[in-house]
Amino acid sequence: MMGNKANLGGGIIGLVFLALGVFKFISGDGWMVWILLGFLFGGFGALRQLLGSDKP
Repeated sequence: MMGNKANLGGGIIGLVFLALGVFKFISGDGWMVWILLGFLFGGFGALRQLLGSDKP
């Protein structure tokens, strides 16, 4: 249980970058760099854990 929280904590930065990428996409600005940064910092893994589809 503690390991899952630690993994999620590392991906929080990735989630922030993903959210910024979505915001930039909606506003029409450059968004691709933010989505790539979100991917590199583990945002997709953290999102999968938050949604509950990642079962140990």
